[in-house]
Amino acid sequence: MRVAVIGGGISGIASAFYLVKRQIKVDIFESKKQIGGRAGSDLLNDRWVDFGGKNIGRNYNLFRDFAKSCGNPDFEYFGINTSQLINGRIITISREKSSLLNFLKVVNLCGLRAMGRLYPHIKAILDDRSSGVLCSEYFRTLSEKFDHLTLDQYLKGRCSNNVIRPITIRMNGAEPEECYPGNFGSNLALALDSFEQLSIGMHDLLGTFITNHEPESLKILTGSRVTSVTKNQNGFRVDYTHRGTPGTASYNKVISALPAHDLAELLQDNLPETAGFLREVNYYPVGIAIVKYRNEVFPATRRAMVFDRNSPLSNAGAYGLKDLNLARYTFSGKASRKKITKHSSPKEVIELAEKIASPYFNIENNPKEAHVYRYFPKGLCAYSSKHHQLLEAVDKSISSFSGFGTTGDYRRGASIEACFRSAKECVENVMGDRS
Repeated sequence: MRVAVIGGGISGIASAFYLVKRQIKVDIFESKKQIGGRAGSDLLNDRWVDFGGKNIGRNYNLFRDFAKSCGNPDFEYFGINTSQLINGRIITISREKSSLLNFLKVVNLCGLRAMGRLYPHIKAILDDRSSGVLCSEYFRTLSEKFDHLTLDQYLKGRCSNNVIRPITIRMNGAEPEECYPGNFGSNLALALDSFEQLSIGMHDLLGTFITNHEPESLKILTGSRVTSVTKNQNGFRVDYTHRGTPGTASYNKVISALPAHDLAELLQDNLPETAGFLREVNYYPVGIAIVKYRNEVFPATRRAMVFDRNSPLSNAGAYGLKDLNLARYTFSGKASRKKITKHSSPKEVIELAEKIASPYFNIENNPKEAHVYRYFPKGLCAYSSKHHQLLEAVDKSISSFSGFGTTGDYRRGASIEACFRSAKECVENVMGDRS
C-alpha cells in the first residue's frame, strides 16, 4: 500500500509518522523548497532558526513520542515569561516567580467577575487535558450555548484586553472579537502548560525523521504542487507539477494536510460543496522576523512583551533562554494588517519593530548582525463559530471520497500537539480503525 500525504507542514509530517509506523509507504507532496510549513526554518548566519513550533509543552505527549523516535533529543527549559504595558506599568507574568503572585496578577488583569466565568473552563482542562483541544466534548457544549457571541462579548472588558487578547493574537492572529468561546479551549490549554525547547531545533529533528527512513518507504517531494485528486476504482490519481513539470501518480489512499483554504482550492472542481465549507474557516496573516544583535536585548527576568491593539507589533520576545540577543518580532492582529503586507520589505518591518520595542529593551545602539523574515498571508487559523458543526458538514460532504482523509490546524487546534492528535485520528479513520 502507498499513501499520498499532501502538505509537508507539521500535520503532514505527523501523518507520515503514523503511516510509516504501520509499514505503509508514504509520499509527501510539498509545494515549497523545504518541509516544515509555518513551523519552517531558515539560516541565520550559520545557524538554523525556527519560525514556529519551537516551544514544546510538557503535556505534548504525542509530539514527544515522535521526538523520541528521532533520537530522543534533549529539551531545554523555556517556561512562560511575558510582560504587558498597562496604564503605564509593565506587568510581568513569569513561571520563575511565585505561583500565588502570578495568580493574583492574572485575577487583577482579568477582574473577579470574568475570572469566575473563566475558572470552570480552566478546571475542565486541568481535570482532563484532552478537553483542551478544538472540538472537545466540553467545548462543543460551550460552543452550542455561547458561539452566537464573540470571545470579546463572552469575556468582556479588561479580561478580554489583558488576558484573552495576548493569547488569541499569538495563536490565531486574531482579536478577541474575531474569535469564539467554543474554540478557546485549545488556546487556554497552552496558557496552562509549561514550555521547553528542542536543544537541536525543529529543523534538525525533521531532518532526522527523514534520514531515519529509506526513500522507498518515505519520499519527500519538495517543489511539488498537487493540482488535482481524482478517485477511481483502484484508489486515487494524483496530478501534480514538480518545478513546473507535470506528473501523475497512483495511490491507494490520500491524506490532505493542507490548510483549509488550500484544500478548498484543490477540491473545488470535484467537491464544490466541501470547498465552500472549508472557505468558512478563518485565517489571518502573520509576519515574523528573527534578528540577531551583537549584545543581549532582553533581561532574563523579562524575556517578552505583548503590545496593545493599537500596535502593529503584537509581540517581541527572546528566541530562547540562552539566546537573549536573538529577538523574535511577530506582527499579527488588526493594526498589523493595516501596516504589514506581503509587499512589505524585511528592512521596513524590522525597523518598525525596533521603533516600537526599543523603549523597553536594549535595541538602540545594539548592532544588528543578521536577520531572517517570513510573511504568511494566511498563517494563523482562527476557526469559525460553532466550528464542530462546520467540520461535521465537511466530513459528511467528503464521505463520497472514501479513502481520502483530512487533517490540519483547523481540525484539533494549531499547536504542534493538536496537529499530531489530528493526524493520528485521521490516519486511524483512513485505515478503518475508527468508525
